[in-house]
Amino acid sequence: MSGPDENSSPLGGTREEKFLSAEYQALIDLDTARNERLDRFLTIFMTLAAAPWALYALILKDHSGASSLSTIPPLVAVAFTLTGLLGALVTMMYIQVWFTIVLYMRSVNAIRGYFLEAGTRLSFRLPIDPGKPPYYAKGSYIQFAVAGMALVNSGYIGLGLFNLVNWSACSWQRVLAFILLSALCWIAHMSYYSSQARKRESHSQGAKELRWGK
Repeated sequence: MSGPDENSSPLGGTREEKFLSAEYQALIDLDTARNERLDRFLTIFMTLAAAPWALYALILKDHSGASSLSTIPPLVAVAFTLTGLLGALVTMMYIQVWFTIVLYMRSVNAIRGYFLEAGTRLSFRLPIDPGKPPYYAKGSYIQFAVAGMALVNSGYIGLGLFNLVNWSACSWQRVLAFILLSALCWIAHMSYYSSQARKRESHSQGAKELRWGK
């Protein structure tokens, strides 16, 4: 007597056709997850980035006189600093979500390589390398997205601290110090991305968890 799994299995078609049908559904799910998760984090980030400017505009509306980014109110300076720090956390989560999607794509490639043996008759070539796509790719849109988010976060942190910290040094030294701080924050963002990618690549190559033998 056959079990429920056997009765629910699709009938007809070759092994390749059954596999490609399941693969097609997996790719649809992957595309949906990519769009929903990454777009959600980008939306959160952009909303967060607009918050201190909205507060600044609200305060300026009640105060007349010339305004300058070097003399913003302390409350707004705190808002910029906190927004930069929270934005850094959102960027980290964005990176980790991307890594999860890459792992799923590698799993799809590994399963494809398991089923599509040499000599399988297909009119097109499907990727079967379980080591691709890479977690870190120079010039990819993910790298540019992370670099842009890092630039906003670093600028906000530098701008906020520039107005919160009162130094006795001359203005150009103060500006130079916080430009350096912003640059270090940006480098820290990008270093986190690249170092996490290298760790995942090392773990994937060492464990070989996406490779099977028949």
